[in-house]
Amino acid sequence: MRTKSIKQLMKKLNFNKILKISIIIVVLYSLFLLTIIAINSKSGKYRNSKIKKEHDFFSINEKEMILMLEKATREIIEKVIASKPKKVIALDKLFKGNDQLKTNTVLQMKDAGVEFKTI
Repeated sequence: MRTKSIKQLMKKLNFNKILKISIIIVVLYSLFLLTIIAINSKSGKYRNSKIKKEHDFFSINEKEMILMLEKATREIIEKVIASKPKKVIALDKLFKGNDQLKTNTVLQMKDAGVEFKTI
């Protein structure tokens, strides 16, 4: 009886579709990270990079480069700047039309001597 109810629940929630979409998201996310690394590997320096998730951003090679892919808030940006990276790349959509946050981020990164780009 329990097996039947689990199967019904999975069918009702469309579990297989959710699982497939989740796998696709993980694969695309991984490809995005690899693409960013490839773009920045002109000298081949990022081929054996160590990628570490910290707070709400990814650190590459002991904070040599930071990727902001999930969200951008004042607190996260302060953490990124405090970690003293050489370069930061953020998705433009993270600023969600918040021009003030984006402008302040650009200025704060510049003041901290951090190369900052949005894509």
